[in-house]
Amino acid sequence: MAYAAVTSLMRTIHQSMELTGCDLQPFYEKLKSLRAILEKSCNIMGDHEGLTILEVEIVEVAYTTEDMVDSESRNVFLAQNLEERSRAMWGIFFVLEQALECIDSTVKQWMATADSMKDLKPQTSSLVSLPEHAFEQPENIMVGYENEFEMMLDKLVRGGRELEVVSIVGMGGIGKTTLATKLYSDPCIMSRFDIRAKATVSQEYCVRNVLQGLLSSISDEPDDQLAARLQKHLKGGRYLVVIDDIWTTEAWDDIKLCFPDRYNGSRILLTTRNVEVAEYASSGKPHHHMRLMNFDESWNLLHKKIFEKEGSYSPEFENIGKQIALKCGGLPLAITVIAGLLSKIGQRLDEWQRIAENVSSVVSTDPEAKCMRVLALSYHHLPSHLKPCFLYFAIFAEDELIDVNKLVELWAAEGFLNEEEGKSIEEVAETCINELVDRSLISIHFWSFDGEIERCGMHDVTRELCLREARNMNFVNVIRGKSDQNSCAQSMQCSFKSRSRISIYKEEELAWCRNSEAHSIIMLGGFKLVTLELSFKLVRVLDLGLTRYPIFPSGVLSLIHLRYLSLCFYPCLKQYRGSKEAVPSSIIDIPLSISSLCYLQTFKLYLPFTTYYPFILPLEILTMPQLRKLCMGWNYLRSHEPTENRLILKSLQCLNQLNPRYCTGSFFRLFPNLKKLQVFGVPEDFRNHKDLYDFRYLYQLEKLAFSSYCSSVACFLKNTAPSGSTPQDPLRFQTKILYRKTQFGKAAPPTDVPNLLLPPPDAFPQNLRSLTFSGEFFLASKDLSIVGKLPKLEVLKLSDNAVIGEEWEVVEEGFPHLKFLFLDNVYIRYWRASSDHFPYLERLFLRNCYDLDSIPPDFADITTLALIDISSCRQSVGKSAKQIQQDIQDNYGSSIEVHTRHLLKHFRYNNRRR
Repeated sequence: MAYAAVTSLMRTIHQSMELTGCDLQPFYEKLKSLRAILEKSCNIMGDHEGLTILEVEIVEVAYTTEDMVDSESRNVFLAQNLEERSRAMWGIFFVLEQALECIDSTVKQWMATADSMKDLKPQTSSLVSLPEHAFEQPENIMVGYENEFEMMLDKLVRGGRELEVVSIVGMGGIGKTTLATKLYSDPCIMSRFDIRAKATVSQEYCVRNVLQGLLSSISDEPDDQLAARLQKHLKGGRYLVVIDDIWTTEAWDDIKLCFPDRYNGSRILLTTRNVEVAEYASSGKPHHHMRLMNFDESWNLLHKKIFEKEGSYSPEFENIGKQIALKCGGLPLAITVIAGLLSKIGQRLDEWQRIAENVSSVVSTDPEAKCMRVLALSYHHLPSHLKPCFLYFAIFAEDELIDVNKLVELWAAEGFLNEEEGKSIEEVAETCINELVDRSLISIHFWSFDGEIERCGMHDVTRELCLREARNMNFVNVIRGKSDQNSCAQSMQCSFKSRSRISIYKEEELAWCRNSEAHSIIMLGGFKLVTLELSFKLVRVLDLGLTRYPIFPSGVLSLIHLRYLSLCFYPCLKQYRGSKEAVPSSIIDIPLSISSLCYLQTFKLYLPFTTYYPFILPLEILTMPQLRKLCMGWNYLRSHEPTENRLILKSLQCLNQLNPRYCTGSFFRLFPNLKKLQVFGVPEDFRNHKDLYDFRYLYQLEKLAFSSYCSSVACFLKNTAPSGSTPQDPLRFQTKILYRKTQFGKAAPPTDVPNLLLPPPDAFPQNLRSLTFSGEFFLASKDLSIVGKLPKLEVLKLSDNAVIGEEWEVVEEGFPHLKFLFLDNVYIRYWRASSDHFPYLERLFLRNCYDLDSIPPDFADITTLALIDISSCRQSVGKSAKQIQQDIQDNYGSSIEVHTRHLLKHFRYNNRRR
């Protein structure tokens, strides 16, 4: 973790320069050169025990220096006079000079140690760390994957005459080698190919050994001039070469010239864990990604390995066996390991039950460590910049579907991501996520309708590896009870104590962590109301989840190192409901001194749904120079016409739940680099301030969402502004929302609320890519024609009464650049449009559109259309989608996907507001 620690220190220095204006570039550049040395050495030597002591020293110095630079930089920022500022600046220079001298000395020792170890390594590395005939594994039974087998067989025996590379990609232990072995030995393959050869490459490969392995599959001739002799043999006929477990593009480059293309239908079958390698070797052609087994396949495999081999078992064992098969998560290697353990245990029901309750941990503690050895190769092969990203997944709960946006925010706050020229830190984080996916270490669980990753996760067995490595490095400590607290206490005394991360499940455990030196505290569980004072003096990331605070915790204001803060605010307002007494500002408002958290990048403050009382945000929040994301429950600013230059948030990228009354040009000038904006309020807010909308100064804005709060709020407190409020503070008012129920139990729009009038197209940001309206805006066709004129709009989402009308007739140019259209619970009956109105549409999603009669038939002429997804709409809508699919096939010879679910057989149309 020395690489990550130095990267984090570099990030802190960069933030210090932005905050103070100090010229710290020489220190930054020196650290950059030292980091390059560490990266090169780590990639060559790996996690060698001989370097551990030196790594500890570098980590300790780097993280201690970070805390000191933070403190001195904050003193510069808050200095009241020139003398205080100068003293703090000299403190920064002194701290960095001392640290650089120490790190430089340690890196030199590191290099000397690494060189001496390199000299001790054997000149010729073995082909693999497995037996010579590792590829032949007759004990491996392939269950399921029949369709995959037939598809891969078809790719090998059919196709063109030119040489083709067919790739199988998947995580360790998923069955890539087993599938390749079955293909290699299939009678159809044996009759098709004159020559068959195979070799396993693995991580530490030797080209000579690879070629030697291939030659030995063909003949017993001497191995001098291996490449030439291999080429000569392969030229003798149609050949199939299996290259198993290849890890890098460099390894492919070392051997690919040995495979001649005689235009006779020869094939190369390649297995790898890395998508990049597969795409590189296959010249960009599609690869086959191995899926996890389903439950039936998992149970069949376990049944073959245990119940069919070991004789009769009682039904109790079969029931537990099915639980075990399910909990193996579809990973064949995990099932194989568990089967071996169960075979040794025999028919002991209590032991089977114990294994069923702890499948992933049992697999990870297998005495022979089969599963962990295989999976650990993927971790140890990671480049230095990805290892902390992988280990960070240990902080999340088992089986948690991780919000990718939150993950990106946390990584950015932690500081271990590399800065790349021309890329934001969020873009760097997204690249790292994609790299981990491509290396089969994490998986994508949910995509947004416009093709962005929403949720990701990790297989249980991979997570056990992640937990083990994170604990070994003291990178993350997970606390689930007193025993974990004790182990964490011992761990915190280890060398990495000043930068540990703690993941906790209960509010009571916050008290144990209160005086720790942890730099990150993540609350995964909890829903209790607490009053615990927050005094984590070095904490940088504090996520308290759903733990509720009755007033804003003042202890937060002393956490000067904070980069990420998320907490749930639960003010006690019962006594003020229906009362003329004003709610005291001490209960509901955010303290003015919040601006003292000068490093804060992400600030999230939530209200529970049961609290319908808006925050009052102090104007001072606009002085927080590092703030990148501000996500607040329903809120108002105390004032929104600042004049000082200092009150411009150049770093702010994302602003959620902004009240419509602030959508003015003068307000948006404060956020010149804003990329994502959600405007959020009750209907009266939107309609009373429609003349104020002016987004033209948000030149960088890419995503804009309008959300109405009316669907879940019955009333708000009336005229209960905080005591001491200024005339500029809004009144918190009362409004009642009326509903009519349709036959489906959905809220129909009231008849006495005016439509929302949109501003002209030139008042919208001209770089806008995504636009959402969610809530009772009642937009008409003419309003949507305004939206269509936005020059770069690619994504449009309309939901929950956002649009209403007997007919949506798309006019003029329509939506010339739109790629993704999502309609959910909108009251439109007839949709009139042609392919010219949506010339680049790729995906159409329709949800709960009960009134809609059909999709425009001309959509069959949209050449870019790839998917129509329909749920809870009329049968006529599904029928029109199928017809479009058929027309595209008939007219253009291409296919699109059409998904339909929960189509309504009977629908009685209700007259509604038009």
